[in-house]
Amino acid sequence: MKIFLTIIFILLILFLQLGIMPHINIWGVYPNLILLSVLVLSIIQGWKKTLPWIIAGGLFLDFYSLHNILGIAVIGLLIVSYLSYFLSQNIFKKTTFFSLTSIFLIAIFIYNLLLIIFYEIFATGFGFGFRTLIMGIIYNLIFALPTFYLIKKLCLT
Repeated sequence: MKIFLTIIFILLILFLQLGIMPHINIWGVYPNLILLSVLVLSIIQGWKKTLPWIIAGGLFLDFYSLHNILGIAVIGLLIVSYLSYFLSQNIFKKTTFFSLTSIFLIAIFIYNLLLIIFYEIFATGFGFGFRTLIMGIIYNLIFALPTFYLIKKLCLT
């Protein structure tokens, strides 16, 4: 049953990421459900157990995006996954609204910052504006807590 729920969850996330989220964009920004799912799983399970999700999700984001060089999203997800796990275990030990929001805020900001740095290093021609960065952080934060409690409720851990 656990494997069945996991497969359904993966298909649902992919469908929402590809089919629904691009249509609810604000200033060209929409939530990254793959990033949020990886962060949630890292907080709940630990980053090592989340490694298959990180690699699969990162490769999916790299293939899906026309701007990415293969591996950029994987590296970004790996770094923020470890960071979110570290923060949840060492800084924010209790699972409260404040702690979860802080972890998500820091991780989403770092992920977007890493993408900006990678895009500049590899000169992909894809530019992030300040407005895009802030809107991406806010938009992902809106979806972060519902994603956390949904995954926790589904017991995908």
